[in-house]
Amino acid sequence: MRKLLIVFTCLVFTLTACDKLSKEDKEKVKIYESYVNAVVNNKGIESTYIPFEYKMNVIKQKDKSYRYEIEISNSHVAMYDIEAIAVDQHMDMNENVFPCIGILEEDDNVQYNMIPYQSRGEKNFIKSISLDAVSKQEQFTINVMVTWKDSSLQKQSRVFFNCNYAQDKNDTANGLKETSNEGKNVIE
Repeated sequence: MRKLLIVFTCLVFTLTACDKLSKEDKEKVKIYESYVNAVVNNKGIESTYIPFEYKMNVIKQKDKSYRYEIEISNSHVAMYDIEAIAVDQHMDMNENVFPCIGILEEDDNVQYNMIPYQSRGEKNFIKSISLDAVSKQEQFTINVMVTWKDSSLQKQSRVFFNCNYAQDKNDTANGLKETSNEGKNVIE
Protein backbone atom coordinates (compact mmCIF):
# COMPACT_ATOMS: atom_id res chain seq x y z
CA MET A 1 0.00 0.00 0.00
CA ARG A 2 2.79 2.44 0.91
CA LYS A 3 4.66 1.69 -2.30
CA LEU A 4 1.51 2.40 -4.29
CA LEU A 5 1.03 5.66 -2.39
CA ILE A 6 4.61 6.73 -3.11
CA VAL A 7 4.30 5.80 -6.78
CA PHE A 8 0.98 7.62 -7.02
CA THR A 9 2.38 10.70 -5.31
CA CYS A 10 5.37 10.78 -7.65
CA LEU A 11 3.02 10.38 -10.58
CA VAL A 12 0.83 13.24 -9.35
CA PHE A 13 3.80 15.58 -9.04
CA THR A 14 5.23 14.48 -12.39
CA LEU A 15 1.91 15.14 -14.05
CA THR A 16 1.68 18.50 -12.30
CA ALA A 17 4.64 19.63 -14.35
CA CYS A 18 2.85 18.47 -17.50
CA ASP A 19 -0.38 20.23 -16.47
CA LYS A 20 -2.43 17.16 -17.40
CA LEU A 21 -3.93 16.39 -14.01
CA SER A 22 -7.55 15.50 -13.69
CA LYS A 23 -9.79 17.74 -11.65
CA GLU A 24 -9.80 15.22 -8.76
CA ASP A 25 -6.00 14.94 -8.75
CA LYS A 26 -5.63 18.73 -8.73
CA GLU A 27 -7.99 18.91 -5.76
CA LYS A 28 -5.95 16.27 -3.89
CA VAL A 29 -2.74 18.21 -4.51
CA LYS A 30 -4.42 21.41 -3.24
CA ILE A 31 -5.55 19.62 -0.08
CA TYR A 32 -2.05 18.18 0.43
CA GLU A 33 -0.50 21.63 0.02
CA SER A 34 -3.04 23.18 2.41
CA TYR A 35 -2.19 20.54 5.03
CA VAL A 36 1.55 21.22 4.67
CA ASN A 37 0.84 24.95 5.05
CA ALA A 38 -1.36 24.33 8.11
CA VAL A 39 1.48 22.42 9.80
CA VAL A 40 4.06 25.08 8.91
CA ASN A 41 1.79 27.92 10.05
CA ASN A 42 1.12 26.10 13.35
CA LYS A 43 4.84 26.66 14.20
CA GLY A 44 5.17 23.51 16.31
CA ILE A 45 2.48 24.38 18.86
CA GLU A 46 1.08 21.13 20.26
CA SER A 47 -2.59 20.56 20.97
CA THR A 48 -3.50 20.35 24.65
CA TYR A 49 -5.70 17.29 24.20
CA ILE A 50 -4.71 14.45 21.89
CA PRO A 51 -7.24 11.57 21.96
CA PHE A 52 -4.82 8.83 20.93
CA GLU A 53 -1.32 7.61 21.66
CA TYR A 54 1.63 8.16 19.38
CA LYS A 55 5.29 7.27 19.28
CA MET A 56 8.19 7.62 16.92
CA ASN A 57 10.73 4.88 16.28
CA VAL A 58 13.98 5.73 14.54
CA ILE A 59 16.37 3.36 12.80
CA LYS A 60 19.87 4.56 12.02
CA GLN A 61 20.81 3.15 8.64
CA LYS A 62 24.19 2.21 7.23
CA ASP A 63 24.26 5.27 4.96
CA LYS A 64 24.04 7.46 8.10
CA SER A 65 20.46 8.48 7.40
CA TYR A 66 17.63 7.92 9.87
CA ARG A 67 14.41 6.12 8.94
CA TYR A 68 11.60 7.18 11.23
CA GLU A 69 8.12 5.81 11.72
CA ILE A 70 5.42 7.66 13.63
CA GLU A 71 2.73 5.30 14.86
CA ILE A 72 -0.69 6.60 15.90
CA SER A 73 -2.75 4.08 17.89
CA ASN A 74 -5.13 3.44 20.80
CA SER A 75 -7.77 5.98 19.90
CA HIS A 76 -9.87 7.13 22.86
CA VAL A 77 -12.63 8.55 20.66
CA ALA A 78 -14.28 7.36 17.46
CA MET A 79 -12.21 8.73 14.57
CA TYR A 80 -13.63 8.45 11.05
CA ASP A 81 -12.08 9.49 7.74
CA ILE A 82 -8.63 10.05 9.28
CA GLU A 83 -6.11 12.17 7.42
CA ALA A 84 -2.57 12.71 8.70
CA ILE A 85 0.65 14.32 7.53
CA ALA A 86 4.17 14.47 9.01
CA VAL A 87 6.30 17.46 8.03
CA ASP A 88 10.04 17.85 8.51
CA GLN A 89 10.49 21.58 8.09
CA HIS A 90 14.22 21.17 7.39
CA MET A 91 13.36 19.51 4.09
CA ASP A 92 12.61 21.52 0.96
CA MET A 93 8.84 21.45 0.52
CA ASN A 94 9.11 21.90 -3.24
CA GLU A 95 11.36 18.88 -3.75
CA ASN A 96 10.01 16.39 -1.19
CA VAL A 97 6.71 14.66 -0.60
CA PHE A 98 5.94 14.37 3.09
CA PRO A 99 4.47 11.13 4.44
CA CYS A 100 0.70 11.32 4.63
CA ILE A 101 -2.33 9.10 4.86
CA GLY A 102 -5.88 9.69 3.65
CA ILE A 103 -4.90 12.63 1.44
CA LEU A 104 -3.32 11.40 -1.80
CA GLU A 105 -4.87 7.93 -2.08
CA GLU A 106 -5.75 6.64 -5.53
CA ASP A 107 -9.11 5.30 -4.40
CA ASP A 108 -11.46 7.99 -3.09
CA ASN A 109 -13.49 5.31 -1.31
CA VAL A 110 -10.64 4.45 1.09
CA GLN A 111 -11.30 5.75 4.58
CA TYR A 112 -9.19 5.15 7.65
CA ASN A 113 -11.22 4.79 10.83
CA MET A 114 -10.07 4.09 14.39
CA ILE A 115 -12.67 3.12 16.93
CA PRO A 116 -11.68 2.41 20.55
CA TYR A 117 -11.16 -1.32 21.13
CA GLN A 118 -12.18 -2.29 17.59
CA SER A 119 -10.20 -3.51 14.64
CA ARG A 120 -11.92 -4.83 11.49
CA GLY A 121 -9.88 -4.56 8.34
CA GLU A 122 -12.77 -5.38 6.01
CA LYS A 123 -14.67 -2.35 7.39
CA ASN A 124 -11.55 -0.14 7.38
CA PHE A 125 -11.53 -0.03 11.20
CA ILE A 126 -7.82 -0.07 11.85
CA LYS A 127 -5.74 -0.52 14.97
CA SER A 128 -3.11 2.07 14.07
CA ILE A 129 -1.68 4.19 11.27
CA SER A 130 1.95 4.87 10.47
CA LEU A 131 3.77 7.70 8.75
CA ASP A 132 7.35 6.99 7.77
CA ALA A 133 10.18 8.68 5.92
CA VAL A 134 13.94 9.29 6.05
CA SER A 135 15.93 12.17 7.51
CA LYS A 136 19.59 12.85 6.90
CA GLN A 137 19.88 14.98 10.05
CA GLU A 138 21.27 13.66 13.37
CA GLN A 139 18.72 15.79 15.15
CA PHE A 140 15.25 16.53 13.82
CA THR A 141 11.69 17.40 14.78
CA ILE A 142 8.71 16.08 12.87
CA ASN A 143 5.53 18.15 13.08
CA VAL A 144 2.39 16.06 12.69
CA MET A 145 -1.21 17.01 12.03
CA VAL A 146 -4.09 14.54 12.30
CA THR A 147 -7.67 15.32 11.27
CA TRP A 148 -10.77 13.16 11.59
CA LYS A 149 -14.54 13.35 11.62
CA ASP A 150 -17.02 12.25 14.28
CA SER A 151 -19.40 9.32 13.76
CA SER A 152 -21.94 11.55 11.95
CA LEU A 153 -19.15 12.62 9.53
CA GLN A 154 -20.21 16.24 10.15
CA LYS A 155 -17.81 17.63 12.77
CA GLN A 156 -14.11 17.64 11.92
CA SER A 157 -11.38 17.73 14.58
CA ARG A 158 -7.69 18.50 14.20
CA VAL A 159 -4.69 18.05 16.49
CA PHE A 160 -1.01 18.85 16.20
CA PHE A 161 1.94 17.19 17.92
CA ASN A 162 5.69 16.94 17.50
CA CYS A 163 8.16 14.07 17.61
CA ASN A 164 11.81 14.83 18.36
CA TYR A 165 14.98 12.85 17.79
CA ALA A 166 18.61 13.57 18.62
CA GLN A 167 21.47 11.16 17.93
CA ASP A 168 23.68 10.60 20.99
CA LYS A 169 27.25 11.81 20.42
CA ASN A 170 28.90 8.50 21.31
CA ASP A 171 26.34 6.24 19.62
CA THR A 172 27.75 4.75 16.43
CA ALA A 173 25.56 1.62 16.29
CA ASN A 174 22.97 1.13 13.60
CA GLY A 175 19.48 -0.05 14.43
CA LEU A 176 16.34 0.87 16.33
CA LYS A 177 16.54 3.87 18.67
CA GLU A 178 14.13 4.97 21.35
CA THR A 179 12.69 8.42 20.91
CA SER A 180 12.52 11.22 23.41
CA ASN A 181 8.74 11.50 23.57
CA GLU A 182 5.65 9.35 23.45
CA GLY A 183 2.17 10.79 23.36
CA LYS A 184 -0.25 9.69 26.00
CA ASN A 185 -3.84 10.67 26.45
CA VAL A 186 -3.71 13.76 28.64
CA ILE A 187 -6.88 15.27 30.07
CA GLU A 188 -6.43 18.76 31.48
